[in-house]
Amino acid sequence: MGESLTMKSIFRTKTTNFGHGYLGLWIVMSLFWLAGCGGKPASVSGIVTLDGKPLDKGMVGFAPVNGGMRAAGKIQSDGSYSLSTNRDAGLETGEYKVTVVSREPGIVPPQGGPPMPGPYITPRKYAIDSTSGLQFNVDRGSNTINIELSSEGLNAGT
Repeated sequence: MGESLTMKSIFRTKTTNFGHGYLGLWIVMSLFWLAGCGGKPASVSGIVTLDGKPLDKGMVGFAPVNGGMRAAGKIQSDGSYSLSTNRDAGLETGEYKVTVVSREPGIVPPQGGPPMPGPYITPRKYAIDSTSGLQFNVDRGSNTINIELSSEGLNAGT
């Protein structure tokens, strides 16, 4: 019974001691600050067009020129995209080489399994950051980067 009384008195002390509540709040707030609140210092979105018409599928990739985490985004049916880095919305600031890949749906093998990749909608040169010719600077805050592609060279084997 003495032990139970001691536990009650300890519990009562902690719940009525004003400082303990602030200490707990300070610890929780510090952890949020250290972990960050999700997201990066910049966001990028825009429209991807091929010969002036919005693409309706594919992926956009941003690779930092000076190394670091890549960002990517799926092209929506209206041609729009927005980037994320892993599971965080946005990306870091800096200069980026950009890739765009869009393909027709593939054929499902008769024996099953994932579909084979379909033919390219965009020229293959846009799929590799060293040949895409696309490079953009990303500033802090919201960035709108519309990506205009040309089908010239679509059937080239590059």
